[in-house]
Amino acid sequence: MIKLLNQYVPGRLFVLLISENALTFLGLWIIVSLGIGESSVETAARPAFLGKALFITAVCQLCFYYADLYDLRRLRSRLEVLSRLLQALGAAAFCLALLVVFIPEMRLGKNVLHWTLITLVFVMMTWRILLEWLSRAYQAGERVLVVGNGATARALAKEISLRTDLPFTVIGSVTESGNTEEPVLGLPVIGTLDDLTAITKMHRPNRIVIALNDRRKQLPLDELLTLRYSGIMVEDAAKLYEKITGKVPIDSVRPSDLIFSDGFRTSTITRLYARITGFIGVIFCLLIASPVMILTALLIKLESRGPIFYRQERVGRNHKSFMILKFRSMREGAESTGSPVWAQREDPRVTRVGKLIRKLRIDELPQFINVLYGEMSFVGPRPERPFFVDLLRQKMPFYDLRHSIRPGITGWAQVSCDYGASVEESRDKLEYDLFYLKNLSISLDLLILFNTVKIMMFGRGAR
Repeated sequence: MIKLLNQYVPGRLFVLLISENALTFLGLWIIVSLGIGESSVETAARPAFLGKALFITAVCQLCFYYADLYDLRRLRSRLEVLSRLLQALGAAAFCLALLVVFIPEMRLGKNVLHWTLITLVFVMMTWRILLEWLSRAYQAGERVLVVGNGATARALAKEISLRTDLPFTVIGSVTESGNTEEPVLGLPVIGTLDDLTAITKMHRPNRIVIALNDRRKQLPLDELLTLRYSGIMVEDAAKLYEKITGKVPIDSVRPSDLIFSDGFRTSTITRLYARITGFIGVIFCLLIASPVMILTALLIKLESRGPIFYRQERVGRNHKSFMILKFRSMREGAESTGSPVWAQREDPRVTRVGKLIRKLRIDELPQFINVLYGEMSFVGPRPERPFFVDLLRQKMPFYDLRHSIRPGITGWAQVSCDYGASVEESRDKLEYDLFYLKNLSISLDLLILFNTVKIMMFGRGAR
C-alpha cells in the first residue's frame, strides 16, 4: 500500500498510473521519431515537442481516470477494460482535436495523434494483461493473519473479501484463548493466542492484524515484539481498515485513537488560507457557472409554480445554524406535513427539472453565496438539518466532530459514497467525514474537487 494524496492505494494501481503515463509519452515519441503519419524525425528532437507530448499525455490520463480505468473495483473483465479504454481514447481524441482547432500550434503532424491513440489501445491492453499475469504467477501481495474475531475483524475481513484490487490474502484468524465465537466470515480458525508463534512459523504471514475486543491482559506483547523484529508487519485492525476504505470505523475506534492521532490539525494560517482561496474561487465559479444558473432558474420557473431558490436551515461550524441556498428541485409544499423526511430514490416530490439538476448537482450551485458569506467552504462535511442532527448525535459517537470546521458544498463522503438518506447511510457518511477531519490537507481537498467534477459529469449518487 502506498500513501498518495493522503490516501492509501494498492501498489498495482500506483504501477499502472506511472507506467501508463510513460507508455503514452513513449508511444507518441516513437511514432513521431519514426515519421509515421507524415511527421518529421526532427520534430521529436525539438524542445517544443516535449511540452506538447506532456500535455497530450496529461489529457489522455485525465480521460483514463474519468473512464474509471484506475478504479480496479469496477473493472470486472478484460472486455470491460477494453470498452472503457476505447471510450477514454475517443474522448481524448475529441478534446485534442478541438484544441488543435483553436490552437493550431499544438499540431504534431498529419494523423500522428490518430496513430498514437490506435497504438495505445493495443499497448495498454497488452500491458494490463501482462501485469495481471505477473501478479498471479508470482503471487504478488501480502498474506494477512487476523488476531481476534470481533466486530472490527469482521468488518475488515468483509472489506478485503470485496476488494479484489487489494494486495491482501487473509489466511485465517487467531482467536482468544477459550473463545467459542463463530469464525470471521467463514475464515478458518487456525489457532489461539497461546499458539501465535507456532502459527506464524507454519503459515508465514507478512502482516498480523490485531482485532481483539479487549487487549488488556491478553495481548501477547513480547511475542508480537519478537515477530515485529523478525520483519513481520504488526498493525491495528482499525488503522488498516482506515487505510483501505478511506473512513474511520466508529464502532471500533476508541476516543484515545482520535486524541493521540497525527490528524485533526487546523491552524489560523490554514483557516485564513481556506477563507481567501474560497472567496477568490467562488467569484471565479460564479462567473463560469452563471449561464447554467440563469438557464436553470428559467426552467424551474417555467415548469412549476413557486420560488426559484429554496432556503433551508442547516447546522454549521460550532453548531451555529444558517440558511442554505439551493435551486428548488421539489414541487411547492413538498414537506407540507411539517416533519422533515429523508430524500428517497425516485422521490415523487421531485420535479422533472429537479431530477435533472439533482443528478448533475446543479441544485447546489447557489451555495456559492453561502461560501461568500463565510457560512460554508468549498470542501467539508455536508451540513445537515437540525432535526436530523439531534437524531443522529444520539445514535452515533463522535458525530459532533463534523461541526468543528465549516461545512462544504462537496466533501469526502459525497465523492466516496451514495447520498445519505437513512440513519445507517448517515453512519457511513460520518466515517468518511471523520477520515477527512483526520487527514485535512490541501492535496486531499484538490482530490475531492477533482472527483466532484467527475460525479457532476456522470451524475453518480444523486437522489
